[in-house]
Amino acid sequence: MKKVFILFLMFGSSQLFSQTLTFTRISPEIVIGDTTGFEIVSYGKLNPSITTQIRMIRTIEDLTIGWQPLGTSICNYNACYPPDADTVTATYTPAASDDTISIHFYVRDINYVFIHGAGRVRIRAELVSNPSVYLEQDFRAVTPLTIGIHQISTIVKDFSLNQNYPNPFNPSTKINFAIPKSDYVSLRVYDILGREVKVLVNENLSAGEYEVGFDAKGLSSGMYYYSLRAGEYVSVKKMVLVK
Repeated sequence: MKKVFILFLMFGSSQLFSQTLTFTRISPEIVIGDTTGFEIVSYGKLNPSITTQIRMIRTIEDLTIGWQPLGTSICNYNACYPPDADTVTATYTPAASDDTISIHFYVRDINYVFIHGAGRVRIRAELVSNPSVYLEQDFRAVTPLTIGIHQISTIVKDFSLNQNYPNPFNPSTKINFAIPKSDYVSLRVYDILGREVKVLVNENLSAGEYEVGFDAKGLSSGMYYYSLRAGEYVSVKKMVLVK
C-alpha cells in the first residue's frame, strides 16, 4: 500500500506542475468610453491547459477621484462581483466558450454624475492548485476627453517635471513635464496635509513633453504639492495658490 501511495503522489505532482495557463487581454490596451454610459468595460480571456480552478486577484486599482466608491468590478461567466471583491475564483475548461472575463470601470459617482478621468486595474490570474503558475494583465480605461493636457514636443531625452507657471497663481496654472519613452503617467495634486485633491493625468502617454492645466477653483489659498510618476521616475514640487 505504501508503494502505491508514493506512485500516486509522484503522478499527481507531475500533472500538477505540467499545467499551463494563458491570460490575454482581448480589448484594446486602453478602452475609451463615452459620456452616455455608466461604465467602461475591458475584456480578457483565460485558458488553462486542463480543467482547473483559477483565482483572479485585483492587485492594483488606480482610479480618478470620483470613480470611488463605486470603483471597479470583476466579472466572469458566473456573475459580476461587488467592487470590494478583490478575489474571484471559478473553474475553467480549455478552449471553452465561457472563458471571457471583464473588468468594469464605473465612471459616474453615486449621484450618477459623469466624471472625466482614467483608471488602471491589474489582475493576477493564478492556478488554485499551484499558485506559482500565474500571469498578470493591466486593464485601462479613459473617458473620451482628458481635459487640459497637450503634447508640445515629441523629442525628449530625459524625464523631467518643471515648476508650474505662474507661481504663485490664482486660480489657474500650467505644469510641464517630459517622458523619454511611452509609459503610464500619473500627475496628482496634494494639499499640505498630503491629501489628494486633483488627478491631472492618469493614463498611458507616448514619449514627449506635455503641458497640463490646473484650475484650483474651489480650493483654499495655501501651499500645494504636485507629484509626477512615470515608471520608476518620481518627482514632487511645490506651488502656492493665492486668492
